[in-house]
Amino acid sequence: MGQRSMYIWKLRDVVAAEGSPAEMIVKAKRASLSALWVKVADGTSHYANVRDDVARDFKELIRLAHDNGIEIWGWQVPHCATAAIAKKEAKLLGDLAEAFELDGMIMDAEGTSAYFHGDLAAAKAYGAAMREIADGLEKPLGISSNDIPQNIAGWLPKFNEIARKAHFNFPQTYYGASPSVTNRVDRAVTGNAHLTIPFVPVGAGFIGTAEGGCASASACAERAREFIRLCNARNYQGYSFWHWGGAPMKLWEVLNTVPA
Repeated sequence: MGQRSMYIWKLRDVVAAEGSPAEMIVKAKRASLSALWVKVADGTSHYANVRDDVARDFKELIRLAHDNGIEIWGWQVPHCATAAIAKKEAKLLGDLAEAFELDGMIMDAEGTSAYFHGDLAAAKAYGAAMREIADGLEKPLGISSNDIPQNIAGWLPKFNEIARKAHFNFPQTYYGASPSVTNRVDRAVTGNAHLTIPFVPVGAGFIGTAEGGCASASACAERAREFIRLCNARNYQGYSFWHWGGAPMKLWEVLNTVPA
């Protein structure tokens, strides 16, 4: 069985929908989730999930998750306008991982100009700083990026500078609009073949084909079932889904009934 994880983007909305952090853990256990990946930072800014009253829910979620054998990883969207800013962004993620006793850190480094703003030197600075911090904290470090980095002009060299510092590769294989799950995952395998770290793909657990999500709740469930089968058949160390707040009930039904 692989490790099954789920992204959490907007914790306040998820807690409101589920009722409490305790109910979230009940749901996560029922779905055989071994880790929850929660957004904690955006560039040099603390994300809403680690601020104010939401932070209290996050701390409670972490406590209950650890009591139930579920890991909590934190992720950051790096912007890295300059090398100096990149180092500050890395420090923020490390500080949050330490303060909240997170089990791992994820660099959600995506190549379009809306996300990563810096040049090759900034990418190198961010990757190097993150690996130094991860080693110092003795925490695993993942990169979650566009699953075919070659498709974004100028991104591959920057991607490589960040990815070469990670312990795990979490490519976003959003297969919703692809001919098949296998087609998209295979393209991601090819696009990441130069990396030697474990390939742990992220599936499309949401609706919206314009962004790579599925056409309907039924399609989301059917493709999730195939995604899980494929990951297990290939003996990947694990897989994840984006994201809790957008996942239709039919996807949860698959997670509740299909072994990880």
